[in-house]
Parts: sequence; structure tokens; C-alpha cells
Amino acid sequence: MRTQADNGGMRDDAPRASTDSDAAGWGRRVASMAVIAATGVAIIYVPQPIQPLVADEFGVSGVAASAATIAVQAGYAIGIVLLVSLGDRFSARSQVTVQLGVTAAALLAAAASPAYAVFVALCFVAGATATIGQLLVAAALKLAPPARRARTAAVLLGSFISGLFLVRTALGGIADLLGWRGALVVIAVVVAALIPLSLATSPPGKPVDPPRYAQILRTIPRVAASSPTLRLMTAIHALCFMTFITLWSMATLYAVDELGVSVGAAALLGLAGLTGGVLTILGAPLHARVGTRVALAICVGAVVTGAALILIAPTVLPLTALGLMLVSVGMSSEQVSTQPIGLGSVEPAQNGRANTVFMAAAFFAGAAATAVAAPLYAAGGFRAVAALALIAALTAASLAVVAARRGMLGVRRGGSSAESPASR
Repeated sequence: MRTQADNGGMRDDAPRASTDSDAAGWGRRVASMAVIAATGVAIIYVPQPIQPLVADEFGVSGVAASAATIAVQAGYAIGIVLLVSLGDRFSARSQVTVQLGVTAAALLAAAASPAYAVFVALCFVAGATATIGQLLVAAALKLAPPARRARTAAVLLGSFISGLFLVRTALGGIADLLGWRGALVVIAVVVAALIPLSLATSPPGKPVDPPRYAQILRTIPRVAASSPTLRLMTAIHALCFMTFITLWSMATLYAVDELGVSVGAAALLGLAGLTGGVLTILGAPLHARVGTRVALAICVGAVVTGAALILIAPTVLPLTALGLMLVSVGMSSEQVSTQPIGLGSVEPAQNGRANTVFMAAAFFAGAAATAVAAPLYAAGGFRAVAALALIAALTAASLAVVAARRGMLGVRRGGSSAESPASR
């Protein structure tokens, strides 16, 4: 039987994780968590498909309307720092359930916003409390049997991107029918409906002898400093995520302004991202088959190729859609490798703080990318945005090469071992 120490200082769930892994129970549980996590992540993309409608109603320019997109991403990043790190103190079940309720309330309030500044502030709040997916990923990776860890990560991360693009695609059509306020009400109801599912399936295990909250926050930099592997995996993912956000944050404006389609039709671009999410889940078995080094090279290569396609032919819709799909599947599949490696390089009791470092860096990078992409789009159109995305993707590829040379990506061909957590 696994001890509490083997389970990262958690209690209650070690026996269940073992039982679930022997049958379909673990798969059903992961699927339920994936639905909750995907909806939470989707919240940070809610302002994007309704951006032109919000801008029209409040009388702000299309570029200025990106403030809501920046706010929700910045809120998400700050929520990761202030809330996800609490995974080292509270059970995922209690924390996820409470945050679902607050997120639903913030979205309802945003639907009633009397002014654009209020809407932006409430998007920030909704983003901060929508960090439930990151809590569930960290908890699931602790509980997953080693043989199912990559599959678990792929299902959860693939569901993230599938969920966000389902919401993004549907939201444009709903907004055309009900207006952007009605669309937000629909999303709020969906989030609230997940509370019973969270109570039934989110991991209830609470850390044994957890550190105080102030100590958790104070030691986050120390956890990052303790592991070169965590820092490098974080940088690779942050740059891939920056590529992803740079392109998708301006995709609706691109479709409406440069292609001349409606908001509802522009939302159909989300099908490219949805395809990327599905491919992430379907491709999960390949990670173990080809090895981390090859898998990461393929994934980052897809991100680079997608950004390059859009830079070459931004006005050719099929190529743009293909590029967006490649960036989407590459980014989410890359995380299947980088996140477990990064979190596995620290002590199990520090997983929540390591996850805070990993994900907060990504979303701060995403918020910065959106802030830069908006004026870039105004100055040079979608081609200029794609140029920024390609620079970020190429930098990520360079760091992946560095990680491979430092032996951080698993066992090499020939039998030599990569860096272990103990050697960090």
C-alpha cells in the first residue's frame, strides 16, 4: 500500500487511485474532471468571440476592446499564483467547488455590466477564479498510476483546448442570437451546473500537515530556484502558449476585419482549435511510444510550422486554419511532456507551488502577448501578429534543444539516463 509520503503528502485518495486504475473507474473519473477543467479554462477565452459586439455597445475601438481579453488572462495568471498554490493546503474538491460558484457569479455580474470598465474588472475576477483546471491537473497527476500518467495528462490537457474552442465556437453563434449579455448568462449557467459534478468527482484528499498560506506564497520563488528543469520546461511552455495566444487573441478581429465575415462565422475558426484538442487526446499513446525527446520535438515543430504558415499566407483562409490547428495541437501536446517533467523535478509536497510557477508564467506570457498583439494588429494586420508568434515559437524550439542536450527529457537512445529529480 502506498504511504502518505509516496502520495505527495496527501490522504484519502491513495487507495482509490489504485482501485480506479485497475478498472474503468479511473478513466471515468478523469473524464469527469476533464469536463470541469475544460469549462474552467474556456472562461479565459470568453471575451474574444464577443469582442466586436462589446466594443460596439460601449463605443470603444476594436483594439481597446482587447482590454477585457488581457484582463481575463492576467486574472487567470494571478489566480494561479494566489489560488492554485493553495493546492498544497486544501483539497481539490473543496477549492474547485467554491471557485466554480464564484466564477458563475462573476460571469452573471459581467452580463449586467453598465460600463466597459466594469465589464473588464469582472472579466478579471472570472479569470482569477476559473483556475480550476490547473488544480485538477496537479491533483490528477499526483494520483494517476505511473503507467497512466501521460494518458491522464493528455486527456485533461486535450480537454482544455477542446472545451475552450467548443465554447468559443458556440459563443459566437449564441451571441448572434442572444447578444453578448445573453451569451454570458448561458456560460454562467453551464459553470454553475458543474458544481454537483465537482462534489462527486474532484479529488477530496487534503495535504497532511500543510504549510501556512503565507509560507506557500513566500516559498514559490524558492521552489522555482530549486529546479533548473522546472524553469526550462516552464519557459518552453510559456513561449508555445505565447504563440498560441498571440494568434488566437486577434483571430476574431482578423476574420471580421480582414475577411469580412460575421462574428458568428468568425467563431467557426474555433473548429481548427477544436481539432487540435481532439488530436491531442487521440495522440496520447504516441508520447510513450516515441519517447519524450521525439514527442517534444514533433510538438514544438508543429507550433513553429503553424505560425510560419500564417505568416506566409495570412489571407488564405485554409492555410490560416491549418496553421491555427497546428499551433493548437502542438501547444497542448507539448504540455503533456513539459508539465509532468517540470512538476516531477521537485518534491511531491511542492507540486502545487511548482504548478503555480509553470502555469502562472504561461498566462502572464499570454497576457503580455495579447497586449503587444493588439497594437501590432492595428499597425500591420494579422501578418505582423504572426511574425511575433513565430519568434516566440522559434525561441521555444531553441530551448527544447537545450533541454535535450542537458538530459532533461528522459532516457536517451543507448540507455543513458536523463536528469532525475534528485540531481536537480
